[in-house]
Amino acid sequence: MQVRFNAQTIARWTSVAVTVAVLAKTFVPFYLIGSTAIFAASVAAGLVLVALSWRPIFVSARHVRGALIVVALFYAVVVVSFLVYSRAAVPATHLWGILIIHGIILIFGFSAARALNMVLLVLFGMATIYVAMLALHALRFGGVTTGINIDDIFGIGVPAIYITFHQNIGFVLGVGILAALGLASNRITQILAVSALPIVLLFLFHIAARTALVALASSLVFLSFTTLWAYSRKVTLLTAAALVVAAAIALGVLSQRAPNQIAVDATAPDAVSRTLRELQDPDPGFRLPIWKRTWRHIVTAPDRLPLGRGVGMYPVDAGFGAPDWLLRPTEGSKHYPHNVHLEILYDTGIAGLVLFSTLTVLPILASLRRWSMFSLAERFAVAIYVFNLVSSDISGAFAYAYLLQFFLALTTGVIALKPTAEAGTQHKPIAA
Repeated sequence: MQVRFNAQTIARWTSVAVTVAVLAKTFVPFYLIGSTAIFAASVAAGLVLVALSWRPIFVSARHVRGALIVVALFYAVVVVSFLVYSRAAVPATHLWGILIIHGIILIFGFSAARALNMVLLVLFGMATIYVAMLALHALRFGGVTTGINIDDIFGIGVPAIYITFHQNIGFVLGVGILAALGLASNRITQILAVSALPIVLLFLFHIAARTALVALASSLVFLSFTTLWAYSRKVTLLTAAALVVAAAIALGVLSQRAPNQIAVDATAPDAVSRTLRELQDPDPGFRLPIWKRTWRHIVTAPDRLPLGRGVGMYPVDAGFGAPDWLLRPTEGSKHYPHNVHLEILYDTGIAGLVLFSTLTVLPILASLRRWSMFSLAERFAVAIYVFNLVSSDISGAFAYAYLLQFFLALTTGVIALKPTAEAGTQHKPIAA
């Protein structure tokens, strides 16, 4: 009994420590306290706790050997691409940062699955702190977008730092509401969580946290399709095909009307108005020009398609200089394609893209096979992974946006704890 209690305690504290570690550079209040110190301390604590419970983690890992092989092959391509094309222009610390930080984060995510509810509680707790800060801001100024800039509700006062905090706020609130839905174990909490969902969606729209808004909507669509999938796979596939066709038609119709012909309020803060203003503005720093420019560079060098142009070469080719690792950012570290799959194709070519795409899709497909076995918390953990996957393809950077690796590994860990159709035993997660 004592051994079991210790195992539960270690698993819970492991999940708390590793979740704090992966969010240390994202959670704004940590920035005010000292995000680097919190990151270092939580990583150290996480490594110690993982080491203390290595045996059950290792046993679980044996059930996802296929995913481990894909991970190994993908990062092998990353290394080869760097050695062949990047070594002369990009410091080796950039590669070592990717391998070390990503490796640690993948281990952390996989280990956290053993006490999943603690991960969701940390996410929900961080979102609650943001809600409290937003409420205080609204009471002080009469609204969340009045008074000081919404980005600077934490009072940092440096525009160069807080200019994108509305996206950070959107991210934390998005994963927070998904965590709340996953933790809703009774009718009252379910009603409260579902009631809060449209409020969060409207708020994200209002402050133009577009990445979080699209990611949250995509997660909800995914959850809807899983419900339909459990009912009928054929109906699900037909519905998906119909939606794709409808989206293609809608894009075709919209493309016939140039964005410059659409009148838009120059000061409206909502997501649609801000998007239209960006479409009407030729600024090369906006998403669409960045994607078009990156794609043009890829297709104009077909000889580099097999292994790409080299890891970390995007900012070098763009004239911003070489990137470095997470704890020593440079000017080049601030510039990336804002789409992790596009960046992988640019850096590592078709070889890296195929392996990375396989790696990111496998957890979703494996989850669908086991969906009926998943608890509510486990289903919403997968939805949070979808949230991160979508956001990474809108605003992600492969080397630095390691939240994707964490939630990918977390979902893989949840899958490892479930029986497959061939297995006869079930590896249960530790209750929170």
